[in-house]
Amino acid sequence: MFFADSAGLFSLVCLWIQSLLAWMFMAFFAVIGERDGVWIRHWRRAFLALGIGLTALSVRFALAHHFAAGERTLDDREWLVRLMYGVYLGGKVAFAWFLVAGAVALRQRGGGGRGWLAAAAVVAGAIAGALLPTVESILLVQAPWFTFACMRTARELRTDPGSEPDPGRRLVRAVIHAWGVAWVAYGVAVIAVGPLRQATIVGFSHLLRFNSMIDLAVQVALACGLIMIVMGEARRNAIQVLGERDRLREQLRQDEKVRAMSTLIGGIAHEINNPLTAMLGFADDLGAIDPERRERAARIVLEQAERCRAIVRRISMLGRHAVLETRELPTAAAVQRVLATQQAAADARGVRLAVAIEAVTLWADPTSFELVLGNLLGNAVQASPHGGAVRVSVESAAGGELLLVEDQGPGVPPALRERAFEPFWTTKPGQGAGLGLAVVAALVNAHGGSVRVEDAAGGGARFVVTWPRQGAAPPAEPPRDGLRLLIIDDEPLVRTTIARQAVRDGWQVVEAGSVDDALRLLFESPQSFAAVICDLRMPGRSGVHLHDVLAQREPELLRRCLFVTGDLASAEAVEFARRCGAPIVGKPFVPAELCARLRTIARCA
Repeated sequence: MFFADSAGLFSLVCLWIQSLLAWMFMAFFAVIGERDGVWIRHWRRAFLALGIGLTALSVRFALAHHFAAGERTLDDREWLVRLMYGVYLGGKVAFAWFLVAGAVALRQRGGGGRGWLAAAAVVAGAIAGALLPTVESILLVQAPWFTFACMRTARELRTDPGSEPDPGRRLVRAVIHAWGVAWVAYGVAVIAVGPLRQATIVGFSHLLRFNSMIDLAVQVALACGLIMIVMGEARRNAIQVLGERDRLREQLRQDEKVRAMSTLIGGIAHEINNPLTAMLGFADDLGAIDPERRERAARIVLEQAERCRAIVRRISMLGRHAVLETRELPTAAAVQRVLATQQAAADARGVRLAVAIEAVTLWADPTSFELVLGNLLGNAVQASPHGGAVRVSVESAAGGELLLVEDQGPGVPPALRERAFEPFWTTKPGQGAGLGLAVVAALVNAHGGSVRVEDAAGGGARFVVTWPRQGAAPPAEPPRDGLRLLIIDDEPLVRTTIARQAVRDGWQVVEAGSVDDALRLLFESPQSFAAVICDLRMPGRSGVHLHDVLAQREPELLRRCLFVTGDLASAEAVEFARRCGAPIVGKPFVPAELCARLRTIARCA
């Protein structure tokens, strides 16, 4: 027996170290946990089995060595030795089985075989170990199938073409190949030492004496490679998890956009369906014989169309990119106009309106200012109880002009004050879509001001709007006669609508369905048109193209141009408005108001 003499003491120490390392790596794979992969569970079982088998063999040879057992050493024929050999060979069979199973599972080809088949192989190995007469015969029996197991493991650990390089797999494959070659050498050595008796010639006896040292080196390298594989897989899983997190985050952003769009569409539908229903309901009366029915139907359709126009304008303001037409605004007159529109609602609720205005002049878009004050005043009237009062005041402050609207209602809790200006958020279900304060915030911010809500002195809420101070508007030049108007729009009905009102207003109208036709007319006689109306967005060449061509070739013509568009809130419209040398009017518009703007352009051109 090659372990029984004094030269084998070093090999026995190596065998104990092998056993210790096997238990250590079993503990390592146990700490990682089964949740990280079936292959880790297999390799944990492999090192558990190897630790049991090597421990049994280490105890057997410790008791066979006179340095450890003294004169009473165990013989191979004793039952305890047979048991230890059976445990050793069963453990080695289980180690080889689960090593291959882990490699197969890592390659994602399955779990590495059925459990009952593994158990049968382990039992067969244990029985064979108990029946084989010597440890040399056990080594000889192990050599072929353990070599096969090494080659199979190395094959399963191949890196697929095009996949990321894995240093851990390369190391394990190299170590496994070397271990398989070593076991072939062990088998040849056992045959040479035994039946062939050639140990003294080729040195096979020394190979068998120090095989535990060789296996120790291989086992250390194998364990290091397996740890590298585990770390590499953990890194790849972390990258995959981060990628999945980013994907889910992007999906969440898209879902939020869809929800926001659904909320927007629902709010628009809620706001616009009522006036549309009224328009459709009275449209039939426009053809009635009774003149009173026709007149009433026409009035209602016009009122509801104006209501739809106001809704569209409010929604377009939500983009915070609104194009404003600011000028000097006498505050007192503007406030009185808004109060007049809210007086009936205030009287119906029994709410008193109080006004305190200093002699200040704002630099603001008139429609926007009245929309801001109208929304704030309407909310204050609704919030105030019967017999309460709403106070409106305008005063100068260090940061600009202040517009204050106070009510005597329940107020706005501090936790909800930030949300009060969100679109479609409301504390009054069924009484509006929650657009009022959102429009207020958008318009005030577009002017460069700010709005906040706080507690009023006597209870209720106080909305504070700060308007920045600006310069004065340039004076307008006197008007001229003999006005000729060019209308550019790809929609014939839009051109006809504008043309009908312009003709009634005294204009000589020329229509163009495209920018190319319009440029031809303008360049033939640049001074013949007192004003030009052009749609901003059209198929082919757009109003932006017309603007840029005129700015380059006939810059004086831009002073007589007015652009109309249904897209006042997009970033593209805002960018164009910043460099545009002409005013921009949003659709829908009232033709009479548009013609009034055209006369202003003609006077200033």
